[in-house]
Formats: sequence, C-alpha cells, structure tokens
Amino acid sequence: MFRKRISFIFFIFALYGVAQDVKQGLIVVHVDPSGKSDFKQKIYSYHFLNGHFTGRDELLSVNGKKEGKDYIRTDLGTSTLYKDRYLITAIGNIIDLKDKKVLFDGRANLIRCSNDSAIYYTNDAFKGKFYSVYNFKTNTYGEVKNLVFKAKQGQDVELDRTSVPFKLNLYPPNKPKIELVKDAGYGQTGSKESQTAEPLLWWLDNDNLVYAYFNKENTELSFYKLNVVSKANGLIGKVVIKPEVQPATFSKINNKQTVITLGGRQILVDLNNNTVTDQLFSFPSNGFSYECKTNSYGHLVKLNDKEIGKYHFQAKNFKTANNIVALVKEIVMGEESYQQGIGVYNVNKPGWEKVDAEDVLTLVGWILE
Repeated sequence: MFRKRISFIFFIFALYGVAQDVKQGLIVVHVDPSGKSDFKQKIYSYHFLNGHFTGRDELLSVNGKKEGKDYIRTDLGTSTLYKDRYLITAIGNIIDLKDKKVLFDGRANLIRCSNDSAIYYTNDAFKGKFYSVYNFKTNTYGEVKNLVFKAKQGQDVELDRTSVPFKLNLYPPNKPKIELVKDAGYGQTGSKESQTAEPLLWWLDNDNLVYAYFNKENTELSFYKLNVVSKANGLIGKVVIKPEVQPATFSKINNKQTVITLGGRQILVDLNNNTVTDQLFSFPSNGFSYECKTNSYGHLVKLNDKEIGKYHFQAKNFKTANNIVALVKEIVMGEESYQQGIGVYNVNKPGWEKVDAEDVLTLVGWILE
C-alpha cells in the first residue's frame, strides 16, 4: 500500500512537471539583403521553452514590394497575432504561420477578429466604402452585402483631404454630406515613405467623438471632443511633438481614457479630467513597462513597478506575453544606432538572456506553440 502511494505521488509529480513546460514562439521579421528591390522580409519563429531560447525556424519569406508598390508589409504599423497562428499586418495582409503561406494579399483596415473571421472596413476613393470579411475556416474573402451590417461604433465621419487644412465631414445615409469641422488639421506628416498617416479619431458613443489635430509644421498635437449633432467642438488639450517615422496609433483604456503612441511617447487623453499628458512610463502589459523618455542609458524597464534593466530600444520592438518580454537591444553612437541582438527577460528564471539576431525589421509578438 505504501509503495503504491509513493508511485502515485511520483506519477502526479511527473505529470505536474510536464504540465509546467511552456513553449512560446517570438515572431520576428528580418530584412533579406538579397531582395532589396522587392523588399523581401523573412519571418522567423524564435522558440522558447520555459523562457529559455532553444532555436529558431524560418517560416516563410514575403515580398514587401510588387511592381514598385507596397505589397506584404509587416513594418507599417502594429501587426495583430490571432489564435497563435495568423499574422495580420497593419495594412490588412493575412499570413498563416502554421501553413507558412499568405492567405490575403489585399489591403483593408482591420476592425476586429471574431471567432473564425477577420472583419475589415474599406474607405477608398476608387473602391468605395464597404465592410469585408476573411473567413479562416473556408479561406475566403468577400465584401459584406448586408446593407445594415455595421462593425464600427459611431457614424460615417471622415477627413476630406482634397485641400488643406483637412475638413471633417459627416455622411448621413441617403443624405448630403455635412461639414462638421472646417479646419481639422493637416494630418501626421513625415511618416514612413512620406505617407500621410490615417486620421486619429475614436467614438465615445453614437454622437460624440474625439479627434486629433496635427498643426501644419507637425510641432503640436491637439485633441478635440466633437458632437456631430450640435457640432459643439471643444479643445481637451495639446502637447508639443516632432515628426515621427511611424504613424501614430491609439488604444482605448476605457471610454474616458485613450493612449496615443507617437514614436517612443505615450500620450494619455483623459476625458475624466479633460487633460492631455505625456506618460513617464508605458501602460503595463503583462506587468512589464518601459520609461517613455530616451535617456543616455536608454529606457528603464520595469516589472510590476520594479526596475529590471536599462536598454536602448525602439518602442515598437518591445513585446510582452505572460511572464516574458522581448526587445531589440541597440547601441547608440552619436546620431546612429546599431542592433545588438534580442534581449529576453523571463519572470520564472529571472534574468535577461541575449539572443543573437541580425537585421531585425520588427518584433511582431508572442504566440503559444
């Protein structure tokens, strides 16, 4: 009886030990120097077992340019990883990391992923305005024909870019457009490949929205709250900025707070207090945060508000998951910076591990393997 009990305890312990193993993959995109004209990108999975690097595999290569135009671009904005399998770029391309192939090479604005579908919205001068869906079960893409289908909050509001400064217009169904704001700014200039970034606006409810106003010189960024019924338009606050290569993005914390990421900065728009402020540290992600300001030592990194290191890195290359964070380390010499591999910190070890990596274009993020 005693021997059986020991065997049972040993079995439970062994089973528990196996269950504790965590396999994670860090999806990393490298530049392929041999494919300059096509801007070839190599997509790798860097494998980690319980936070320790065990090796990497090249999943596939994709061309960023086709006939001189953008094609599959993993570097324009923030990509989305869905179901630990699908990489959806900021311009809408879908890459299957398991079957190692491109599923959708078109462009559209991803609204959200739901169950087995990726839902897009297109607003194009030539193609028109419509919702579309990619079905992961059938691997098919198509326009939504249901006229009452709606995946976005709010009403049909957009910037008129035919002249500067831009105008903000409302397009009611089956009615003439309504000009809401005569001067809605000039958009973010100086972004990658001299593109004017998409406007930053988000809805609070069906009638109220907040929009970002970039001045002509891109030295000041203001935020306004607008009611589309009364056209009441009030300044919330503003911050001093400089042109940035990466387009600004926003993520809602709740219905009263939104964080704008602009370069290495995170700017909090707080409607509870009607304030716009630079954050000293990024909002925690899986307990990890980093100092927004770049100092002589780089950025201070924290875990649960305790310092764990200081490194030079770009904010876009700071990716977290449960118990782990990765960043592309850099050494700064004057105005130039040079990559020094990937630094990975695991909570359970704990400590930093250096992973050799060259020509990293972007860290996409973590998946469970």
